[in-house]
Amino acid sequence: MVSLLTGALGGEIGKMAGDKEEGAEEVEEDPEIAEARRELEEERKAKHAKFEAERESVRQGIRDKYGLKKKVEEEIDPDAGRIGRKKKTPMELQAQQQAAAADSDDEEGSIVDKVLGYFTPITDKLSSLWK
Repeated sequence: MVSLLTGALGGEIGKMAGDKEEGAEEVEEDPEIAEARRELEEERKAKHAKFEAERESVRQGIRDKYGLKKKVEEEIDPDAGRIGRKKKTPMELQAQQQAAAADSDDEEGSIVDKVLGYFTPITDKLSSLWK
């Protein structure tokens, strides 16, 4: 009996909490509401930019008063202080594999040429013995 009540109340609590039903479809937002929301966002960003400009002017006044220099953010090398080697990108790995494949083809060709170079005189000698 308790589980029946909690199950029934649980479903209603979920609805009150804002859970959507499985069959409920999403309703598109009214264009006027979307426009108002966009305008409010733009106003908020403009207000933020204005306050940041005021803060920067106060900072500059303090720097001028006390002879401080503005901090310049230097571009930090991501590999600086790294103990291990640099990780390769997928493009670098692919290029390395292609170069290795080309080298191995050349090596295989040269190995085959060497082996044929050794076997040719031997086959000539053997063929002359069997005649």
